[in-house]
Amino acid sequence: MLNGKCPNAFGSAFEWLKQSNDAVLSIGNKRALVVYYESLILDFSGQLQRINDFLELGTLTDAKARAIEEACALKSMQSAEGGARYKWTTRKGGIGKWTNAPLTKEQWEEFDRVFNQVLELSFGVCNSDGSPRYHLFVSESCPLASSVSAARTLLGLENMISMDVADGESGAGLVFLNGCSCAPWKDSGEPFWLYSVYQLSKPTATTRITAPVLWDTVEQKIVSNDAWEILKLMSLLKEGLFPGEQMEAIENMYSDLSSSIFIVEAAGLESIAKAGENLGHVSDKFDSILTKLQELDDLLGKRRFLSGHNLTGIDIFFAMFLFRFDACYTPLFGVSNHEAFIGSILKGDSYPNLKGYSRELYRELKSTLKIQGLRQIFRLPNAILFTRQAIHSIDANLPSASEPIPDLNQIVASLEEPATGRPKGTPAKTSNAAPKIVRDGMAMPFWVRDDTMKLYRDLDLRDDDIILSSGVKMGTTWVTKILNSLLFDFDDDGKTTSAYMDDSFPNRLGQTYPDALFPSREVEEHEMATKDEEFVKRMKMLKTSFGDFVFDDLLNQPSPRLFSSHLCGKNLLPKKLFDGWEDDDDCAVNGHGEKVGTANEGRGRLIVVIRNLKDTLVSLHHFRGVPKDGWYGNEHGPGSFARAIDVENCPNAFGSSFMWVKRSGEAVDAISPERALVLQYEELKLDFDTQLQRINDFLGLPKLTEAKAKAVAAECAAKSMKGKTGGRFKMIIRKGMVGDWQNYLDDERWEEFDRVFDKVLGGVDIAEPLRQYQCKESLDEIVAAQEKL
Repeated sequence: MLNGKCPNAFGSAFEWLKQSNDAVLSIGNKRALVVYYESLILDFSGQLQRINDFLELGTLTDAKARAIEEACALKSMQSAEGGARYKWTTRKGGIGKWTNAPLTKEQWEEFDRVFNQVLELSFGVCNSDGSPRYHLFVSESCPLASSVSAARTLLGLENMISMDVADGESGAGLVFLNGCSCAPWKDSGEPFWLYSVYQLSKPTATTRITAPVLWDTVEQKIVSNDAWEILKLMSLLKEGLFPGEQMEAIENMYSDLSSSIFIVEAAGLESIAKAGENLGHVSDKFDSILTKLQELDDLLGKRRFLSGHNLTGIDIFFAMFLFRFDACYTPLFGVSNHEAFIGSILKGDSYPNLKGYSRELYRELKSTLKIQGLRQIFRLPNAILFTRQAIHSIDANLPSASEPIPDLNQIVASLEEPATGRPKGTPAKTSNAAPKIVRDGMAMPFWVRDDTMKLYRDLDLRDDDIILSSGVKMGTTWVTKILNSLLFDFDDDGKTTSAYMDDSFPNRLGQTYPDALFPSREVEEHEMATKDEEFVKRMKMLKTSFGDFVFDDLLNQPSPRLFSSHLCGKNLLPKKLFDGWEDDDDCAVNGHGEKVGTANEGRGRLIVVIRNLKDTLVSLHHFRGVPKDGWYGNEHGPGSFARAIDVENCPNAFGSSFMWVKRSGEAVDAISPERALVLQYEELKLDFDTQLQRINDFLGLPKLTEAKAKAVAAECAAKSMKGKTGGRFKMIIRKGMVGDWQNYLDDERWEEFDRVFDKVLGGVDIAEPLRQYQCKESLDEIVAAQEKL
């Protein structure tokens, strides 16, 4: 089953799934239907309707549907004429029976690993046999290589990038004594030297042999041997160490720090190579690093990490230098002999903030380190002596290089001590960390494009256009479905129209975010043909989520046009939506040269969807499955409690939910009441019929008939939605409960949450109704009263 060369008839089920996925994507939703076995079992009638509609068989009557369901029941099939064959090909037909199979947890984890690799094949990080495409060669003695190794673990890329570690004890240099684990050198059974990688990548190469090396097993070439570049490349596979809003500061810090570190490394190696000579000029090169250490100690008294209050790539880079300073550079390079040397980092109190910072980094990176590997650098004098003697065949007054290697126990003991007195900040791990773009002070997801953001902002609105602005995990998909059902999918008799589930227009099978689209087909064709492979893969991935559309398709929707997104506030939504909007080209100017607001009346209609922020957090927390680091770690990223209450610096896509509601309130206040509607998720959930009538009246639609209302309610029920669109709704929709937050966290945390709510949203009109759903006592009363109804 797990064999990539599975000899079963029709091959590996994993490969079958991948090939089928490719086929569906190449055909498109109109001519391809994906039917999930589990959906058939759990909601046969819903799936039967999907199949009937896909085959365009006309209205499926209740009588026919019941007859088919009875005929297709397992028991009926096995007892019918020709049932012997059905009995032979059908067994129990259950869901989840795998849990009873006599396989171990480890075997199912291996199964999951293969499954995940098949999914990742689409993004080019795995080979056809499931092995990682990219491979790292690192050395424990090298701080640069060690930083790459640590980042690989922190980002959870072990299954996407394989790795070999050079021996750190023998002093043999960049050699892998146990051989190499990647093609084409795999299974040679002999020691492997890194020069072979350079030689195969470029036979004429004369460069120095250094680690780390990122190797492409498909192209059989070196992708990069620059540690900093490799760190950033790995963050393309899984974001976390290079938040966009901090990128400039991180790069500047790297330029400043790396120059000092590389100088001391080069000077130290020169002092070893020229032992016994006058090295005054070498000692002078230690000035920059000793000055830099004092500056950083002062900085880290104010910040938890180098670029702010979260761990980033520059911290991983610098950590490996810090761990080596007392262990290697001070005794071996002679740094301690310099007149500016004031003491070690870990074994004294000369740098109290650097010491605490080093200990905190050690706690985060401990699992990625082999401290004894730091000692390999002490074997360099032996290697140099051996080389000189081999070349010159003499023993010409060379200094002894056989001094004992220092014991690192003191260094390790200091690193193991608690990091006390550190500035507060967010938890250090950020393996699923921040988006790279910030607009109007709000963090944005990676897909946001400035060109389409401007097109959306400058949108020439029509009076009947609908702008749907909904917070993340506040009901965007649900309300989009409700709007489509009211506007297009059902007639007054409750029957589906010809436009039902028509995916030839945006926003029909889920929302199509304007900020994620190419402006036009011409731009799309140009960029897909000229941009790098990573960009192309991401854009293809987005199309599976938002449909094969461009911004022009949004403009060409039938009226009323629907624009659905998580964008919010006066500075990100279309300008012409707001009363008194200004045209930048024609705006009047007063005598002081200042723009004066015009009397332009707004156009279009705004629907804002909000949800109590406690349930919003719980939903976001579980969006990608139960996070392995719980509520208080940051490895899960967006769903961590720390991020939720970090109002000003929240790196989640579309920022802090507190600020999202506040900005949305300001937008509603800037629009005439008849053109703005605030929908509350809880009210939709507890009294759908009344809220549906509100939406119908707001849109100015004809009287809502009872038949149509029932049809829309049935269509927009969670169970119905989960059975449609090939499981996309199922992926997005979880419980949808009101008050689910009561099942998580403790009273102390929720009280802290309430304090943030009061501080940010006190006095914000649209936020006030949310309080009743964020208070246990009032929530219990509301739910009990609704159950009675």
